[in-house]
Amino acid sequence: MKICIVIPTYRRNVQLVRLLSQLAELRETYMGQAEYSVFVTDSDLNNPASDIIQQLCDRYILNKGTGFDDNLFYFYKDYAGAFDFVFSCSDDDLFNCGPVNVLDLLEVAVRQDKAAVHFNHFEYKTDCPDSMDMSYTLSPAAYHLPALSDDPEKFRARFLWGPPRHVGLLYKSSHIAGLLDTMTTFRGTLHLYAVPFMCALESEDASFFDYPLNYFSAAVAKDGAWENTANVFHGLLQYLIASKQLLNPESFEIAQRGFMRTYFGKSAWLRKMISAPLPTETEVLASIEQA
Repeated sequence: MKICIVIPTYRRNVQLVRLLSQLAELRETYMGQAEYSVFVTDSDLNNPASDIIQQLCDRYILNKGTGFDDNLFYFYKDYAGAFDFVFSCSDDDLFNCGPVNVLDLLEVAVRQDKAAVHFNHFEYKTDCPDSMDMSYTLSPAAYHLPALSDDPEKFRARFLWGPPRHVGLLYKSSHIAGLLDTMTTFRGTLHLYAVPFMCALESEDASFFDYPLNYFSAAVAKDGAWENTANVFHGLLQYLIASKQLLNPESFEIAQRGFMRTYFGKSAWLRKMISAPLPTETEVLASIEQA
């Protein structure tokens, strides 16, 4: 069983090296039967730390396109087929430092043979994000509802309502391969990573693993995909419109209600945090209707 851990990155070298160093330790103590590889795909074509990064991973790839989505899209297109499963995480993530080696848990998850598995996660906060030896505090687990594990319909509705964060996502490579043409429509949404998960939900081939595999940075990001919050808004709108072609009407209605409540509506938290001019709620609904 070949599993690739892929890390898309852009100008977070300290955080990336910290994560790669942790993965090296996890691989040293892993005693299971799966074969793990670590790939880094970088959007900084002139990264001054590239030599260091190459020494800490199995393959270092320069993004053939532009931005976060293409970091993953071209990995999926050019490399994912060499593996049975792909697990992706952000460059400022960490793995759970609990009593169990998380690579053992990933191996357990792949043996479910699902198209997509989503792990629970903790959020972490730190005052020293650029330190190799940072101290941090952890939140409770992000998802507290047993129904995500026990009730497939509630699990499906929860993640149609809004895409998961880019954390704790495990995909079968054959599932990714079947979606490459579909995913081109989602390039530029900043959420291309969630397309295989959404499609697995729709085909009832996804599951939730209620163990916090990763620590997810709770810092208010002002870099990478969040460098321009208006782009996040427009990317999510593009994502929702594109998903209309993939979801059945009942599923899309759930997704539209969730996106309006969370991102696009008058009281949505995302709209409130953006000072740039945005389409009104009425205009958003009209663009969705016309799609």
